[in-house]
Amino acid sequence: MQQARLSEQDGQYNCKRLGAPESSRIRPLWIQFSSRSTAFELLVKSKNLKDSDQYNNIFIVPDRTLQERVEHKKLVEQLKVKRAENPDKRFYIWNKSIRSSNMNV
Repeated sequence: MQQARLSEQDGQYNCKRLGAPESSRIRPLWIQFSSRSTAFELLVKSKNLKDSDQYNNIFIVPDRTLQERVEHKKLVEQLKVKRAENPDKRFYIWNKSIRSSNMNV
């Protein structure tokens, strides 16, 4: 697997765990980078984690308000339904809407 490296060399960031400690769940990390471009670069490259055996259960998402999280969750539910109904099409979320394209078979 090809390594995805970020361009920021100084590595400056703030990091903290969210929520109260519980043994039943893993708490998310909140990470703030010293530049927006580094954060954006990380989000773009994060889709490659699913192809890694070691990191395929790690998900990186942008910071969202409660309302944005509710809306995104609804979109994900709709996406799952569309994928189940149309397995020959590729569905994805882009710009707060569900889009599709034909799969190359």
